[in-house]
Amino acid sequence: MKNEKNATLFRSNRASGISKLIRRTARGLVAAGVLLGLPCSVLHAEVVISNLPNTVTGGSTVSNGTWKAILFTTGSSPTQLASVVVGLNPPTGATPPITPNVKVSLFSVAGGAPAAELTTTGLVSVDMQATQGLYTFFDASPFSLAASTSYALVVSSDASGIKWGRNQNTTPTASSGFQYDGFRQSLDGGGTWSSASISTDNAVAIDVVPEPAAVLLFGIGAVGGLGIFVGRTTCGRFTSRDSGR
Repeated sequence: MKNEKNATLFRSNRASGISKLIRRTARGLVAAGVLLGLPCSVLHAEVVISNLPNTVTGGSTVSNGTWKAILFTTGSSPTQLASVVVGLNPPTGATPPITPNVKVSLFSVAGGAPAAELTTTGLVSVDMQATQGLYTFFDASPFSLAASTSYALVVSSDASGIKWGRNQNTTPTASSGFQYDGFRQSLDGGGTWSSASISTDNAVAIDVVPEPAAVLLFGIGAVGGLGIFVGRTTCGRFTSRDSGR
């Protein structure tokens, strides 16, 4: 009976110890990031390109042959594309609700224009309930973005006259080292691209999260070098006391 109690106590203490280690490691990662001056963006997702909301009825036409794209360059650290929000409106004269198919793709960039498709949503049905709307893509399938690299986000549709909504006279702004590189359009299904006669205020937001491998490597080094810290940060509240409790 005594041996049974000792074994149970051992298992309980071991489980408790592992739980404490996990909690302390998580707190330590946040604290270490703050001590090393790591921005909050490494610990949380953030919008790096945006000019939302969608304020204009109508907008810039996209179709099977007419593709529109926004070009951007990533910051100095690798990230993952977490989601993209695009303003979309029905064709002129159409009465919602309608359910057109829309395709959003990520392309590499060469010579200042979209080059090769890297990933795509494929044609997905969009439930348009109003004359102006915001719709989210890629939120279920993150894609790794290399550091300091140019990409193009391309919007098209197999329907006629779908509009990429606009935030009138408001071009996208960039943050966290990202750069907005303008809009492009193709009138032949991606064969050739131009920056002429295209709206520069199409409503869009690009959201990224840190590349998991980069965060893991940082976390291992930070915890090993700094241990556990007691404090509070602007990235989120934390409290950790290395007292064995």
